[in-house]
Amino acid sequence: MNSINAIEHLVEKFEQKKMTRRELVASLLLATAASAAPYASAQASAPVAIGRSMNHVSLSVNDVNRSADFYNRVLGMEIISRPANGGLNMSLGSESFLGLYNLPNPGGMHHMCIGVDDYNPDLLAEKLQDHGIDADVNRDAANRTSGGDQLYFSDPDGIRVQLAQHGYLG
Repeated sequence: MNSINAIEHLVEKFEQKKMTRRELVASLLLATAASAAPYASAQASAPVAIGRSMNHVSLSVNDVNRSADFYNRVLGMEIISRPANGGLNMSLGSESFLGLYNLPNPGGMHHMCIGVDDYNPDLLAEKLQDHGIDADVNRDAANRTSGGDQLYFSDPDGIRVQLAQHGYLG
């Protein structure tokens, strides 16, 4: 794809609301810089989103209540929500929380969640696909107390990553 086609493609994605203005500008800068370098790709991809916070980490535990009692006694953490799936979320300040869930493989991290601005799970899943990453949008209301549909994907090491609206608190 030549430089003009690459720029037109980026503008089309922006007009279809498949990328933010910031992503368009970053992509245009990358595309024009790449066209100046003989071996650089003219199809440089913009980031899927800009990570703003470590929103939460969810742990797989044997006994949700025992774990909640432990984190309350040892670190003074309070329960902030109880999703319908039997887990619970404990406050870690104003922008993050710890999730405790009775899931397979207790004693480990189930997933981590990165907070992003302008959270739209379907649009983000499309952008991840553009990066060659398969994503899963979970629409099961029992798995959340707020925040809408949940988006998950795996990093190159198989770590499960969730994206959510920056400031989402379980």
